[in-house]
Amino acid sequence: MRVTAVVVRPDDEALLVLPSGLPRVSVADEFWFPDVDAPVRALRSELGIEACVLTCLDDRPGETSYLMVSVGSVPSDASWVPSFDDPLVDAARAQLALPADSPVTPAWTRPGWYAEALPWIDEQLSKAGTPLTGVPAQVRSWGLSNVLRCPTSKGDVYFKALAHSSTIRPVRAAAFPLLFAHEPVLLQKLSEARPGEVPAPLAIDEERAWMLLPDLGPALAREPDVELWIESLRGHARLQRSFADQPERLLSFTCVDRRLAVLDGAIDQLFGSNPATERLEPAERVKLPRRADELRAAIAELSAVGVPETLLHGDLHPRNLAVRDGKVLAFDWTDAAVSHPFLDLVTFVEKRSPLSTDQRVKDAYLAEWEAYASPEALRRALALAESLGALHQTMTSLYLPDHLSGPSADAMVRGAVWWLRSLIS
Repeated sequence: MRVTAVVVRPDDEALLVLPSGLPRVSVADEFWFPDVDAPVRALRSELGIEACVLTCLDDRPGETSYLMVSVGSVPSDASWVPSFDDPLVDAARAQLALPADSPVTPAWTRPGWYAEALPWIDEQLSKAGTPLTGVPAQVRSWGLSNVLRCPTSKGDVYFKALAHSSTIRPVRAAAFPLLFAHEPVLLQKLSEARPGEVPAPLAIDEERAWMLLPDLGPALAREPDVELWIESLRGHARLQRSFADQPERLLSFTCVDRRLAVLDGAIDQLFGSNPATERLEPAERVKLPRRADELRAAIAELSAVGVPETLLHGDLHPRNLAVRDGKVLAFDWTDAAVSHPFLDLVTFVEKRSPLSTDQRVKDAYLAEWEAYASPEALRRALALAESLGALHQTMTSLYLPDHLSGPSADAMVRGAVWWLRSLIS
């Protein structure tokens, strides 16, 4: 893939230009535009440019363009210029000209943001006794979060800044709500309530929605031992059960209320006229009313099984679970909610991770709930949760674009379309 970078200097927003023009590199493997680790590394290794992504300007097959800010060295033959004739520069200038309180403009898209964030990281890591041993490297950046990998004397630490209703202004007054927990606060409270069962932040900044987390280890998706997969869902079920009688406590932890009654109330909105249904084919839209009736019946049946609504991770796929010393912990809790616990398996079970579909893994999860229903009833509940989990994910994706812009917003609409099609196929 070809990557073009519009790199600005943080103090005066001058443009970095090479003798060949704007910096361009090739990245061998295709990547999703928020996963900026590969293009950032390519700029550094191929051109000697140390820079961080502020925002994605354009994303299309085979080519991605970013607005970036210089955070270190640049090539000796490069020039800093006030202007440069290129449509990408025009797009970058338009982004930089947005007011500080502009809607759907995260703080990390501003060139001066790193002058605040990097000293905070340094200070907090020093307080924690794990001082930095190198320059933090950006690994993800888009409208929902900005993540830096920070090398320290005791291993990598991850810094995350995230979008939250307290930090992002939506694009319109009648916007769908942003269904995100305040992850730093949530993890602090969950880790205090259940030590060792969720990642404990090293430090948080509640006002700015920042946090530092230790490296939790390799992703479960890379593990070939089925016993680790079994234990991952057993442990998750035990964590969910521990909050089964405490929905109000979870809401006070900043979990979002996504209980089945809430999902039922949103069906007309999700299947009505909206940016996702408008992208469906006419023959697909015709199927929606009947499917809505079926889903309402499924909600009623699932509610009657008796499994209590409790903590839901909301995005529990095998790359959001990490393994360290035989222990599996889930991370990326931005979608945390109070809902039916079985909805978490709709993202956990996936074709590209064969062990996630192993019946032993599913049975181990269901066995943790046998105090509430018979094995037969639990298997039926899991089957119902497969469709309702897709409905839950449709709601998550459809409610996000009002809080995003550009490629980030479009990615969420496409996600909602994908989930809708899974419901009617």
